[in-house]
Amino acid sequence: MQEHLTLNAILLLISGLISCIASMIAWRRSMPGSFTLSLLLLSMAIWSFFYAFDWLPISGSLKFLVPNLTYIGVIAVPSFFLIFALNFTNHGERSNPRLLAALAVEPVITLILVWTNKVHHLVFQSVNLINQNNIASLQLEHGPWYSVNLVYSYIVILAGFVVLTYGMLRASPLLRNQYRIILFASFLPWGLNIVSEYSLGTSQFDLTPLMFGLSGILFTYSVIRNRFMNIIPVARSHIIESMSDGVLVIDTQNRIVDINPAMENFLNQKPTSFLGKSVSEILEIWLDQNDVLTSEQEAWTELRIPNAPSRYLDLRITPLYDDFERLNGRLMVFRDVTERKQIEKRLRSANDRLQLQLIEIGTLQSKLRSQAIKDPLTDLFNRRYLDETLDRELARAAREGYPVCVIMLDIDHFKKVNDTYGHEAGDFILKALAKTLSGRNRRGDFVCRFGGEEFVVVMPNMAVDTAYKRAEDLRTALNSLHIPYGQLNLTITISMGIASYPANGEDRESILRAADHAMYAAKKAGRDHILTYDVLQSQRQTLTD
Repeated sequence: MQEHLTLNAILLLISGLISCIASMIAWRRSMPGSFTLSLLLLSMAIWSFFYAFDWLPISGSLKFLVPNLTYIGVIAVPSFFLIFALNFTNHGERSNPRLLAALAVEPVITLILVWTNKVHHLVFQSVNLINQNNIASLQLEHGPWYSVNLVYSYIVILAGFVVLTYGMLRASPLLRNQYRIILFASFLPWGLNIVSEYSLGTSQFDLTPLMFGLSGILFTYSVIRNRFMNIIPVARSHIIESMSDGVLVIDTQNRIVDINPAMENFLNQKPTSFLGKSVSEILEIWLDQNDVLTSEQEAWTELRIPNAPSRYLDLRITPLYDDFERLNGRLMVFRDVTERKQIEKRLRSANDRLQLQLIEIGTLQSKLRSQAIKDPLTDLFNRRYLDETLDRELARAAREGYPVCVIMLDIDHFKKVNDTYGHEAGDFILKALAKTLSGRNRRGDFVCRFGGEEFVVVMPNMAVDTAYKRAEDLRTALNSLHIPYGQLNLTITISMGIASYPANGEDRESILRAADHAMYAAKKAGRDHILTYDVLQSQRQTLTD
């Protein structure tokens, strides 16, 4: 018998130690619900530890203290169990100070009555010390308040089980296994407590604290192995329930197992009416591709709700797996992107208008650029373009060592044409001259209207002799030109002066000046004449000599 009593003590101490370790593990999790779970397990450990002293060979005077100490855990366990259940199911707001104070009233009264039992004997009518195999143990005869406390404790514990069961029924499949472990671990000691309280046997040993150790093992397993508290549904009522995005949870058969209130905005019906139904049946008018419901990879798609006006949804489907990498269901999140679509449409329209404006601006810039460098009457380059381009051409010629010839030409007696036939006739002549000059250019040459009836032809990489032959060809073509004006055919003659870089000047001003001098010398020589600046210089030298 002594061995039996000692074995009871050992089992109770082991149970208490396991509960204590589980309490410390839960305490260190620092997750919602872990604090109350830690207190619950600590209360179980206190119950087991002090109850073990009743089965140890200690003095009788100490044995009378066992009920006083054991009841610290006895009265705390039911209340902490209910508070833990509320926190675990995200009803922590209901465990407010008023509820905590109400739950503390009966336990505190019971503890006081236990400690003062010698005065009133309401909890235990008698407490006797019996001797079995030289080990003293207590024999307790229960009083009326014991039954009151027992009924109260069962009511509080039952409330905790109701809260957990309700939470499990509303939980997604991913969390239901976690609820089952908690319910099973919690039921073990209370089931055996009922057996111990109403057993027809004569055994004085209470099995309840012995099962605390097994419950502690299950809690510890959940904490360490199943990562309990890491996937606790934190504030689901505040997050999922209040989300503006619609949320559906479906099982592997594509049946709806969970749905949040926001889906009412998309389905126009109470969300709870869709629980248990096939998601394909509910969303058949939305989903064009059913393969998104069978894919085991995360998928995105866009839906259009054919309402008036139309609405657009982004749908994200995420597969849910259990700890063994088995598909457990899918999470579907619907987000209303109608406003974004409207903004995108407005942006595309604005972008199209901007593109048109950019094209118009580019066209306008091109026109402005053309107007800045082109003569509006003849469509030849103007004096500004000549200044800019000739400077660049002379700089390139200096680097690469080739000559640049410039022909300056002027229409003979052009003032007489204007005076005789009018300025309109003069404009016709200028246009015809410009067209002829442009049509007889090499690639790389350019023609400019220098001013009035004067024109300049720039011919890079051309010797003076070759430039003179080109000028003769131009003069012949222009002399044979007949310009229709009304009933008349107008003709013209041209005087030309030719200068060359670097022989006749090393910059734009000197080259143009040399060509201008040669041109006016050609006019003085009788017009309809071509003269190079080199010949002009020779003539001047001859006259000087």
